[in-house]
Amino acid sequence: MYSLTRMFQLCAFEIRYEEIGSDVDYATKTDRQNNILYIFFKGSDSDVDWRENFDFVEKAYGIFKVHRGFYRCYYQVRSILLDKIYANNYDKIVVVGYSHGGALCGLATQDIRYHFPKLDVKGYGFEAPRFVKVSKKLKYMFDDFMVIRNGNDLITHLPPKIFGFSDVGTMLKIKGDTSLVKNKAPKCIKYHYPQCVLDGLLKYESVKEKSEEKMEKSEKK
Repeated sequence: MYSLTRMFQLCAFEIRYEEIGSDVDYATKTDRQNNILYIFFKGSDSDVDWRENFDFVEKAYGIFKVHRGFYRCYYQVRSILLDKIYANNYDKIVVVGYSHGGALCGLATQDIRYHFPKLDVKGYGFEAPRFVKVSKKLKYMFDDFMVIRNGNDLITHLPPKIFGFSDVGTMLKIKGDTSLVKNKAPKCIKYHYPQCVLDGLLKYESVKEKSEEKMEKSEKK
């Protein structure tokens, strides 16, 4: 499977997306050697996306209540993705999203896990906002989803918890260099920029690699 850094590079900088419905951008990529399907959701890049981001009226969705704007976006691509999985015998599904796409990633991860309980499904929402209202006893249903939060990125704290939205899945905290963002935005906004996120991921994986090497050497002694 790709590293976190590689998944983010593909999602934020390299993948060519298909547009469907009201400006929903998604892409799929198959790792045929390992029989893995990667699903990517793009971050906000249009006025339509931002309108959906701020439409955080709750919407009933099975046993949950979800962010209406994100639900509306995911629902436009949902059948395409589920049909593709039904039609192929994949060993693993990896869902990746950045920002706006991180919320769609969270919805997709849980939905795919529900429909394909025997499949290995993992989701990675880079700088994902909150997208669901769920009780503590049901949060386990998002255990296959990870939110990667860079610094005190404002977007990952929206919609505010006062509106009832929950943090779900596991949280990985990184910290990129905000000086890489050449504008006058406050730090809580700069942390959301892809170049800053990428820097945080590179630092995290460098530290992780050194730690693993140190542990390996220690075990050999």
